[in-house]
Amino acid sequence: MDTRLILHTFLALLLLLIPAGALYLLERKKLPRFCFVVVRMMIQLLVLCLLVWALVKVDSAWLSMLWLVAMAIGGSWLVQKHCELKGRAVMPAVAISLFVGVFLVGMWLLGVVLPVSAFGAHWFVPVMALLMGHSVSMLIRGLSAYLSALQEDREQYEFLRGNGLSHLKALQPFMRRALLAVIQPTISNLSVLALTSMPLLLVGMLLGGLTPINAFVLMLFMVSGCVSASVLVLGLTILLVDKLGHQSSPQ
Repeated sequence: MDTRLILHTFLALLLLLIPAGALYLLERKKLPRFCFVVVRMMIQLLVLCLLVWALVKVDSAWLSMLWLVAMAIGGSWLVQKHCELKGRAVMPAVAISLFVGVFLVGMWLLGVVLPVSAFGAHWFVPVMALLMGHSVSMLIRGLSAYLSALQEDREQYEFLRGNGLSHLKALQPFMRRALLAVIQPTISNLSVLALTSMPLLLVGMLLGGLTPINAFVLMLFMVSGCVSASVLVLGLTILLVDKLGHQSSPQ
């Protein structure tokens, strides 16, 4: 490693003395936790960077697909954990939904919208990672709202079924709540996106050599993809979980 890089890294880390000093003066009990989180973050970033570097270096379509499958499985585990889901059929259903939804939207962005080499790791890995991360976080919100609504208003489902509606028609009010749980935060986030996280992404793109116009267009593409992927993944997950007979679904 370059000696100058080590020196500059050390100088950058010195900035963490500001929050650490504030914690030492005002909330000393939180200081060990802060240090632990910083070290863990550094290790996770290092592992992630090495993994992405290896994927880009090898540039294998099969390896990139395998990585996406692993991401979908890991995301399904997080969804099952946060939503407190039970049943053997849940995790495969969520994993399949994440993979299919993210892959379809990602391929549309990479192969049609951009267009670039769709399976080239240089584009495939960051685009799919961004779509997967957003879809997992939104799926946790949407699926939690859907299952909570089913448990709280089971009588409404029975009433609708008793009035001759089909199973899917009777589930529509609960699907609507799940959709709103995903769309409403998205609308709120988009309203402040230009003032919060988007400038950071813009700076990264500009540092990467993109012109301001190209950076704007690429951000627009990715925001559209993230919103679309999250809704598609939510719909697929609800349909698959219901079809596979999850115990929280009404029969």
